[in-house]
Parts: sequence; structure tokens; C-alpha cells
Amino acid sequence: MPEQATIHIGAEEITASQAVKSVKQDAVRVKPKGLTDQLNDLLAKLSAVKTSDKVSFFRLLATMINAGISIVKALNILTDQTENPAMKKITMDLAHDIESGKSFSEAMKSYPKVFTDSHIGMVESGEASGRLNQTLLQIAEETEKSAALISKIKGAMIYPIVVIFIMLGAGFAVMTFVMPKIKEMFESLGGELPASTMALINVSDFMVGTTIGLPNALWMILGLVGLYFIFSMWKKTKTGAYLWATAVFHIPVFGKLSRKVALARFCRGLSTMIASGISIIKALNITATSVGNAVYEKRILQIADDVKQGITMAENMKDDKKHFPSMVVGMIGVAEQTAQIDEITEKLADFYEEEVNDMVKGLSALLEPIIIVVLGGAVAFLVISVMMPILSVSDLAADMS
Repeated sequence: MPEQATIHIGAEEITASQAVKSVKQDAVRVKPKGLTDQLNDLLAKLSAVKTSDKVSFFRLLATMINAGISIVKALNILTDQTENPAMKKITMDLAHDIESGKSFSEAMKSYPKVFTDSHIGMVESGEASGRLNQTLLQIAEETEKSAALISKIKGAMIYPIVVIFIMLGAGFAVMTFVMPKIKEMFESLGGELPASTMALINVSDFMVGTTIGLPNALWMILGLVGLYFIFSMWKKTKTGAYLWATAVFHIPVFGKLSRKVALARFCRGLSTMIASGISIIKALNITATSVGNAVYEKRILQIADDVKQGITMAENMKDDKKHFPSMVVGMIGVAEQTAQIDEITEKLADFYEEEVNDMVKGLSALLEPIIIVVLGGAVAFLVISVMMPILSVSDLAADMS
């Protein structure tokens, strides 16, 4: 058999056949993507990864790993089964990264919008302890419960928000299309109009008027949209998030609800991570960023700093009843003494999640009559302001006849 020629690259020595194979592989890697691949990538970027997709991902991955399937093969199976284009691409990329030598937790760091710090930290701990399948199930359960909590709150707010938007839309239509016609009728009939009717006519005149060639009503809509985006951007800043969270705490009912939601997420996150084998300090730091409330994030980070200095969590919390009720402080104190932080904080999480559920039900029951009264009052004001002049003119015409 003829001896193969060798090629020297730096300190390495490879055969000619190996060099050819390497060149072919590089050619495959740099091969431009076809139109179908480009469209799939675009669809993946535009698609959102839902919470249900993440829950299914973690749960199915845990099941397959528990059955003895390697993580790369399990990810490839999930890639074939996943319908969401974004999640399909993520699972494919994760499998490729792991094959390239990365750990699962390192590969997950490439998708911070999909996998939170708590997910990555728990997977990293599961990999180190050899309990990855159990950790993935814990992540699935924690994600599911956290999503259910937020979903209940959003569900309670859908009805009032929809009613408010319908009311504003109806008022906008009346002021821009109906009132100008009624104004013409009143002017033709003559007579003095009530103050409420004049107020509506003045508002209507302003809305149908123009500024810089555009209707004032359109400027109002653009202004409201602009304010909303400015507020959203401000709320994403560190200062804005903290000030907004502080302001919400002072709103009746909503402030109490916001505290209970933050406590439920804090206890749930801490319980899940401690059960996964993450150290208490690291668990507190991760929970702080995932609790979803800037005020509690700052307080939890302070607790983590004190724990580093040897101060217990309960000792840090005991003088802060505004954020940590006596029951939380007492139970966490017992948890620290008995080394059962994961079990006791899980019970606290269950308790506060039930409290939030009850408050949301009560909030829905409270908002419905308030909305009906406000809506009825607005309609009554509109009807009276329009009908009173018409009735007075009709009476005058009857007297004259």
C-alpha cells in the first residue's frame, strides 16, 4: 500500500486524505443557505416561544434522559417532534453545541430570552450532581406554576381592559362623528343649550379640528401611543422599574396583590433551586433577578449579601414586615434551623399562590360592578346632554303650535 503524503500545519502533521476531508467539511459548513433554510430561519426569529413549549421541552427531555437516552439524541428527537419553529431551531442548535463540546448549561446561555438564569443555574447544578433528569422535571413544574400564577392575574384584567377600550372607542366615535351632526341640528333650532351639552360640543369641536394638517383626534391617539412607549421604556430601566414597583405597592388592593405575587415567586424559586442542590447564596442571587419585582429584587440581593457575612435570612427579614410578613420570617427561621429550606419555602409558595388565586377571584368580582357603574354613568351623561336640548326644543315647538 503506497505511503500517504503528510502535510505539516504548525506543530500538527496530517495525511493528505485527512486534509482533503477537512476541506470538504469546511466547504459544507460555508455552503450558503438555500431559500427554504432562510425562510425557516426568518420564521424561527418571528415566532415566540410560549411557556407551554418550554414546559413540554423540559418535561420530555427529562423523561428521555431518565430512560437512558443521551442528551444529544433526546434533543434531536425533540427537534423532529417540536412544531414551534423557534423552539425547533433552539433544540437543534443546543444539540449541535453539545456535540461541539459545550455542556448543556453552557449551550442554554446562548438563549437568555428563553432560558432564565434560574433555569441555567439549576441545569448546571443537575449536571454536577448527576441528577439532571430530576432537575429538568423540577424546572418544568416551577415554570408551569409560575406561568399559571401570572396567567390568573392577566385573565382577571382582560375583562376590565376590554370594556375600557370599548368605552373609549365608542366615546371617540360619538365625539368625532355623531356630535358634529347634532351640533348642526342644535344651531338650526336655536335656543340656549345646557352646560353639559356645550361641554360635549366644545370637546367635539377640538377633536374634529386640525393642527398642522392633521385632525386633533389623530394627534391625541399618537400622543397616547407615544406616552405608552415612553412609559414602557422608562419602566424597563433600573430606576423606573423600582419606582413603578414602589408606586404599585401604594395602590389599594393591587399593592397587596403585588406583594403576595412577589412572595410566591420568591418562595417557589428558592425552594426549587435549593432542592436542585444550588447553594443558598447563589439561589438567592438568581431568585432576585427572576422574582419580577424591582423592590423585592433589591431586598433579596441584600439578604444574599448578609448571608455571605454569616447573618441568617430570618434575622435580615425580621425588621422588614412591610415586605416579609411575620409568618414568612418565622417559617424561614425554622427552615434554617432544621435545614429544610426547600420543603418549608415550598409550603410558603403554595400558601401565597392560593392567596393570590383568592385575591384574583375577589378582584374580578369587585371590578365588574365598578365598571358597570362607571359605564352606566358615562352613557347616562351622554344621553342626558344630547336629549335634553332636543326635548326642550320639541316642547317649545308644541307650545308654539
